[in-house]
Amino acid sequence: MNKQYHTHVRKMQEPIELSGEANPLTLRNLFNALVSAGSSTQQQVQIGSQQLQNWEKHEQYYSLLQDIFVDYSLPLEVRYLAIIQLKNGIDKYWRKTATNAIKKHERDQIKTRALEVGVLEPSPLVALHNALMVAKISRYEFPNDWPEVIPWITSSLRSSAQPDVNPLQLPRTLLILLQVVKELSTVRINKSRTAFQSVSPEIFQLLGSIYIDMVNRWVAFLEQGHTSEEPLLATIEQSLVCLKVIRRLIISGFEHPSRAKSVQDFWELTHVHFTKFYSLVEILTASSPQVQKWVEKHLLQLSKLHVEMAKSHPASFALLPGCVILAKSYWSLVVKLGEAYEIDGLERKTPSSSSDSHEEKTLMEKLGLKALLLIRACAKMAFNPAQTFKYQQPRDKEEKKESVELIKSQLFTHDFAVNVMELLVTTFFKFRKTDFEEWEEDPEEWEKKGEEVSEAWEFSIRSCSEKLFLDLVIHFKELLVPRLLNVFYSFANPQNRDILLKDSLYSAIGLATASLEQHLDFNTFLESTLVPEVQMHEQGYNVLRRRIAILLGQWVPVKPGELNRVAIYQIFQHLLNKQDPLNDLVVRITAGRQLRNVLDPYEFSAPGFMPYATPILQNLLALIQEVKLAEIKMGLLETVRVAVVKMEDHISPFSDQIMTLLPPLWAQSGEEHLMKQAILTLLSSLIQSLKGESIRYHADILPLIQSSIDPQSETIVYLLDEALDLWSSIIAQAPAPASPELLSLLPGLFPIFEAATDSAPLALQIAESYILLAPQEVLHDRNRFQLLVSLETLLGSATRQRIGIVPHLVELLIRAVATIDGGSEASYNVLMKSLIDSSFLSSLLDGLYSAYEASQTTGPKKKSPVVYGVVETDYFSVLARLALASPRTFMTAISAASGTSEEHVIKWILSEWFFHYDNIGNVTQKKLHALALTHLLSVNGSDLSPPTYLLDHLQSYLTTWTDIVTELSEGFQDPSDPRGGDYLIFWNNAETGKSQENERPESIRRRQWENADIVHNTDIRDFVKKRLQAVIIGCGGEQRFQEEWLVNVDREVTTAFGALGIL
Repeated sequence: MNKQYHTHVRKMQEPIELSGEANPLTLRNLFNALVSAGSSTQQQVQIGSQQLQNWEKHEQYYSLLQDIFVDYSLPLEVRYLAIIQLKNGIDKYWRKTATNAIKKHERDQIKTRALEVGVLEPSPLVALHNALMVAKISRYEFPNDWPEVIPWITSSLRSSAQPDVNPLQLPRTLLILLQVVKELSTVRINKSRTAFQSVSPEIFQLLGSIYIDMVNRWVAFLEQGHTSEEPLLATIEQSLVCLKVIRRLIISGFEHPSRAKSVQDFWELTHVHFTKFYSLVEILTASSPQVQKWVEKHLLQLSKLHVEMAKSHPASFALLPGCVILAKSYWSLVVKLGEAYEIDGLERKTPSSSSDSHEEKTLMEKLGLKALLLIRACAKMAFNPAQTFKYQQPRDKEEKKESVELIKSQLFTHDFAVNVMELLVTTFFKFRKTDFEEWEEDPEEWEKKGEEVSEAWEFSIRSCSEKLFLDLVIHFKELLVPRLLNVFYSFANPQNRDILLKDSLYSAIGLATASLEQHLDFNTFLESTLVPEVQMHEQGYNVLRRRIAILLGQWVPVKPGELNRVAIYQIFQHLLNKQDPLNDLVVRITAGRQLRNVLDPYEFSAPGFMPYATPILQNLLALIQEVKLAEIKMGLLETVRVAVVKMEDHISPFSDQIMTLLPPLWAQSGEEHLMKQAILTLLSSLIQSLKGESIRYHADILPLIQSSIDPQSETIVYLLDEALDLWSSIIAQAPAPASPELLSLLPGLFPIFEAATDSAPLALQIAESYILLAPQEVLHDRNRFQLLVSLETLLGSATRQRIGIVPHLVELLIRAVATIDGGSEASYNVLMKSLIDSSFLSSLLDGLYSAYEASQTTGPKKKSPVVYGVVETDYFSVLARLALASPRTFMTAISAASGTSEEHVIKWILSEWFFHYDNIGNVTQKKLHALALTHLLSVNGSDLSPPTYLLDHLQSYLTTWTDIVTELSEGFQDPSDPRGGDYLIFWNNAETGKSQENERPESIRRRQWENADIVHNTDIRDFVKKRLQAVIIGCGGEQRFQEEWLVNVDREVTTAFGALGIL
C-alpha cells in the first residue's frame, strides 16, 4: 500500500472533532469522510454520511469527488463511493434550474473528465457507474449544451482499433455508448429525439462493422472446434454490448427503419445470425457453459429486436426483407417448444419450478415466448391497424396499407390460423407436471400466481397463448369457431376421461365466450355435462372442478337471464364443500372468487339464491378464515361484498357471521392496508344493505372509523376514503337521536377540512348529514367554532367541486339555529359571533367585494374577481339566510366582519347583489335571495321606515320583485290554485312525495328539512305585499312614499310592477 494511502488512513483514524458545517471542504477531508461513510462501524458511517450531505451544496464538491474517483492509487471502495456520490448529485443539482445547481465551469470539467477517464477505468463496477453518470448528463445536455458527446464516443471507438491503444478502451467505450443510447432512446422531447435520430446512422454504421467483425471471429473459433473459453469471452461479451446498442438504435434512432439501406442489410444479417447462433447453442456442450450462456444472450437480443420492431414499427417490420419467412421460422420454434411441452421434457435447473417462472425458463421457453409475442404483434398489425400504426404522410399511409395486406395474405392464411389455434389449445393451454407439483406444494401461492400471470401476459407462455388464441378467434370467427366446436362436442361429455384436454378445451370455450354465445347452447352443456362432471369422484377431477368454476364465471355475465341458475348455485354449493376430498384448497378458492361473477349481473334475484345462500356463504366465510395469504382473503372478501350488495336486506341472517369474522381479520392484517380497505368497503356495503338493522354493529364499526381517520396515524393515507364512505353509510342509516359514540366522531372531520385534500367533498357531505341528524350537537360550543374555522380554511383553498358545498353547509347551520329554541335573537347572535371570530364571514365578504370591484371597473384596468358565477350565488345565499334569520343581527355582523359602518358595507353589498341577481340560474336560489332582500326592509322593525340607503335601491327592488313573481307564476291558469301563483310552494307535501318502504332515515330527514324551508312554505306575492305595505306605512303613507321615493323610479319599472296586481 503506498505512502499516500497510509497517510490518509492515519488521518481517518483521528476522530473528526468538527461539526459537519464547520469542517472545511478539502480533498483530504473529503477522502476521510468517504472512508468513514464506507466504514464497518455504524457511528463512523453516520458521521461520514452526514458530512457528505452537508457538503452537497458546496462549490467544487463534485469536482473533488471526481478527483478522488480518477485517482487509481486510492482504495477501490473509496473510489466507488466517490462515483456513487457524484452520480447521485447529477440527479439533484445538474439542471440549471435546480436549487444550488452545479456551476457551468464545474459541469464542463466533470463531463469532459468522465469521458476521458471512463474509457480507461480498470474496475468494471466503477466504470459502469461512470457510464451511467455520463448517460444521465447526456439526457440533460444533448444536443444543446453537449453536442460533442456522440462524436467523442464514436472517435474513441474508431481509435480503439489502433495497435498501441489500451485494450480497455474498446469495452469501456462500448459500455458508455450503451448507457448513453439507453438514455437518449427514451427521450420524448421532439428536438432531442430528432438530434438522436440524426446521429444514429453514423453510430449504427460504425458499430455494425465492429459487431460483424467480432461475431465472425468468435463464430469461426467455435466452428473450428475450439472449446477454451478464455480467448472467447472478452470478444463475445463485447459483441453482445454492440448488439444491445444496435437494437436500441434501430428501434429508436430511425423514424422509418425500413427506408434505410443499412438497416435492411443488417436485418437480413439478423436472420442469418439467429440461425447460426441457434445451431451453435445446440452443439455447445457442458465443457463451455459460459460461452453457451453468452451465445444464448445474443439469441435473446436478436429476438427482442424482432419483437420490438413488430410492435414499435409495424410497417417497417412488414416491409423489411423476409418478414413473413422470419415470422414462420419463429412459429417453427413454437412448434418445437410444443413438442417438448407434450412430453414435459424441458430440462430445468430446478425440477419443481414453474413453467412460467421467469428466472428458471430454459432458452427454448424464452425464445418460444418471444415467438408468441411476435405472432401476436403481427396479428395486431393485420387486424387492429388503427391502434397499431401511426402515420402522418401519404407515404406512411401507403406503407401501412401495403404491410397490412402482406401480413394478411402471406402470413395469416387459413391453414396457418387453424394450425396456431390447434397447437395453442391442445398444448399450451394444458397443465404440466410442474403446475401440479406447485398446486400440491403451495395451493394459495399457485392460485395467487395464476391471477398475477394473467395480467402480466407478456411474461407467461400460457397467458400469451390465451391472448393470441382470442385474437385469432375474433378475427377468424367463421373459420375457427366451427372447428373449435367440432373438437369441443367430440370431447365434452361425461364419458370422456381425458381431463387435461377437456380442461384446455373448456378454457378455450371460456376465453371465447363473446364469439361463441350465438353458436353454443351453453345451458344444455351446463345441464348435460357440467352438472354430472362436477360430481365425479375420480382422481384428477379437481382440475375439472376448478375449470368449471372459472367457466361459469365467464359465461354467466354474458347470458345471465338464460342459464339455469338453480344448477349453477348447486354447483357452487358443491364446490365450496370442504367435506368433499376432491374440493381441495385451489378448487374452493377458485369457486369462491368466481362466485362474484355469478352473483354480480343485474338479472340476479335474491329470492332465487336464498335456498343456497346458507351453505354457500357459510363455507365462503369459513374459507376466508382458512386461507393465509392476504391477496386470497381480499379476493374472497370481494365476493362476500358483492353478495351483500346483491342480496340487500336478505343478507340479514348472515350479518352476524360476517361481523364476527371482520374484527379479527382487521387485527391480523397489521400493516396490510389493502386488506383494511377491503374490510371497510365490505362494512360500508353491509350497512347499506342492512339499513336500520345496522345500528347493532356500531359498537364494532365506529372504533375502526376512529382509528382510520386519526390524523396522527400513518394509516390515514391509505384508509381515509374507505373510512369516509363507511362513515357516510352509517350516518345515513342512523335514526335520531344519534348515539353519543356516533356524535363523538364529529370533530374528526375538522382536520380533514383543514388538510383540503381530495377527500374533503365526502367529508363535507358527512358534515351535512350530521347537521340533519343532530343540529344541536353541531351548534354546540364544543363543535361550532372549530367547524367554522376548518370550513374557512377549506373556503380559501377550495376547488369548484367543494366550494358549493361549503356555503351550503353554513346555510344549513343558520337554519339549524331554529331547532335550538325556535331561533331566538340570542341564539343567532351566538352563531354570528362564531362566524365573525372564525373569519368565515370576513372571507365571504372579501370574495364578494372582489366581485363588486370587478363589476365597477371596465376596459384594460378591469379587475378580475376572486369569485364569480355560481360561486358568487352560493356566497350570497349565506348572506340571504342570515338576513332572513334576523335582519338586525345581519347588519351588525357584516359591519363587524368588514370593519366598516353598516351603511358603507350594505351599500356595496346591495349594489353587487342586485347586479348579480340576473345571473342566478337556479330559481330556488332566486326566490331565496328575493325573500332575503325583501326582509332586509324590516331591519328597523315592521312599523318604521327602513334606512334611506336601502330605499335608495327601490328601483332594483321593484325590478327584482317583478322578475321573480312573474317567473314563479308561469303556468298558473286556475285562480283558485292554493299555491297562489308560486310553484315553489309545497302544498300538502304534494311536491315531495310519500315515504317509501325501507327508506333511509336520512332521506326522510332531508325531505323534512326541505318542507320546512321558507322557500317552499312562503308565497312570494304575499311576502312582498306585506313588506311593501309596511314600508309605505313607515314612510308616512302612499302619497308621501310616491313623492319621496317612487318618483325616482323609471316609469317602465313601476308600470311592470303595477301590472302584477300585488298592491
